[in-house]
Amino acid sequence: MSKRKKSINVIAYLSVANATDKNVDWKEEKQLSYISEYAKAHNLRIIKIMHKNIMGCSVVNTHFNKMVREIQNEKADGILVCNMAAISQNIEDAYQKIGKVIQAGGQIITVDEGKLNLQLKMGGKRHEANY
Repeated sequence: MSKRKKSINVIAYLSVANATDKNVDWKEEKQLSYISEYAKAHNLRIIKIMHKNIMGCSVVNTHFNKMVREIQNEKADGILVCNMAAISQNIEDAYQKIGKVIQAGGQIITVDEGKLNLQLKMGGKRHEANY
């Protein structure tokens, strides 16, 4: 009998750049297909999909905080995006978000960069997502 690795429950976040009202749906469908293909190949189960659409950074941060709460409440194991640019304004913001998710007990996985981790020891305890 083969041991099957437990699937990781993730929230997929769709964020399309340079979208307009006319093409946002098409771009999101294309991005969801890209993310779904990756999820299937890496034993990730998409349990929820959130959308940025054509909204600004403040909406992304609000959505991000909701996704972190889902992880804290053990409703999800992580967040799946195409790349960190989808949810971050710059490198500092990206690292803060990765740390926030790890602190909540989850992980951020990107299709372009893979599983993102901060392997830090704080107070003798290693802080990283182990799935």
